[in-house]
Amino acid sequence: MHLPTRLLTPFILGLPLLLSGCQSTMQRIADCKAGDWRVIGQKDGAAGEKADYAERKQFCEGYDSKTAGADPAAAYTAGWAQGNWDFWFARGATDGRAAKTISSYDQHLASEEVRKKETPHGKPAYEAGWMQGNTDYWNGVGKRKGAEGQPLTAKEESRGQAEAMHIRFDEAGFTAGWQTGNHTFWSDAGFSDARSGVPDRELAARAAKAKAAGVQVREDAYRAAWNAEIVNYWKNLGTQDATSGKEFTQRKAEANQRGLKVLETEYRQAWEKRLAEYWTQAGHDDGYGKPFMLDQRMANAPRDGVFVIVRTRELYTQAWQARNAQYCNPDNAFDFGRRGEPMAIDVCAAPIQNQLKRAMISGRDYEIAAARYNEAVSRADDLAHRLHDGRKRLDRLEREIRSEQERKDRPNNEETAKQDRRRDRERRDLLDYLSDTDQHLHEANRWADRHRREMERLRRDIYLN
Repeated sequence: MHLPTRLLTPFILGLPLLLSGCQSTMQRIADCKAGDWRVIGQKDGAAGEKADYAERKQFCEGYDSKTAGADPAAAYTAGWAQGNWDFWFARGATDGRAAKTISSYDQHLASEEVRKKETPHGKPAYEAGWMQGNTDYWNGVGKRKGAEGQPLTAKEESRGQAEAMHIRFDEAGFTAGWQTGNHTFWSDAGFSDARSGVPDRELAARAAKAKAAGVQVREDAYRAAWNAEIVNYWKNLGTQDATSGKEFTQRKAEANQRGLKVLETEYRQAWEKRLAEYWTQAGHDDGYGKPFMLDQRMANAPRDGVFVIVRTRELYTQAWQARNAQYCNPDNAFDFGRRGEPMAIDVCAAPIQNQLKRAMISGRDYEIAAARYNEAVSRADDLAHRLHDGRKRLDRLEREIRSEQERKDRPNNEETAKQDRRRDRERRDLLDYLSDTDQHLHEANRWADRHRREMERLRRDIYLN
């Protein structure tokens, strides 16, 4: 049965709500089976439901519920009280963090959710939550102002904003947030200076400006961040210089001139690591179809802005040999032949060059055989369709002949005899056509099978020496 779309659409749109309700019911059943009435009551209260132990007890009786504790009604009531507190506390905290006035409680009382569920009032819980949310709000404001490098006296501006907004100003929350933000401000300054290669003596100038503006100075935060990031500064320089032609002596002289701490070990480790990667990649790139060009690359290293290290020959050679082995592979040569692309066989070892040449020729011949195979398969498919259609026409014609011959009122005259001769001739033509088509189909299948075997042989023979 097919439902009309206009009837089916509301059902589809309501399906998520239906599933949500099912999941809620399943959870309630699971809670019943667990038998913890304090948890059951707490969940009802947190959902804004009224306390109704009798209804929950009746619901749970059909699900083999267990009862934990001596007085389930008392446990339910205690749990519900906690849940109801949580319900109102959460809404108060949300409003407090959004800088709403505490009088927003009345809006919640008038909301559809509360009216529909007839949620019992909970103003003390709401006010407690709002106070916590208000503290969080001012803590966030203080944190932002501290991170912006503003002095603690900025709290007076925030106090005025609180009065204008008709909300409580939490000085302790603002101050705690400002202290965190102030620490972030100095950490960011130390990080930024070190990343830019600015000496840590810059702290003195920063501190003087900060004190003049009434901002607390956190030298410990600045230096911890600067000391951590200066390591990365020298590592980054080493990585850059390895392939840009610059040397450590130049970097050291520049740093000494600026009074910047020099970390030679970290620089050289990064420099060495980058050059190891460079020579490995060079060998990898050359290994695929190019000759062994290490000496040429080493000679051109100054022009290319790179350095030759102790492990250059080892790293390049290992990478080149591994990549060359992948290139000089019969399967790879076969694929080159299939694509009709030239292959630099002369970079491969002499003993396998003839095998690779044969593999390339086999790949080329494979594509020719594959094209012929596909042509034969396509022809066989076409003939099979024709044979199928012809047999259907023959079946219809033979049924027509039998039906005509079995007619009781069939007249015996020249006209019916002419029709019989026409049908008989058509039947003979169809039989001849089907015979020829069947013969051509068998021939096409034989050619397809022959080309397939040829393709298999060509693929197999690439491994013959």
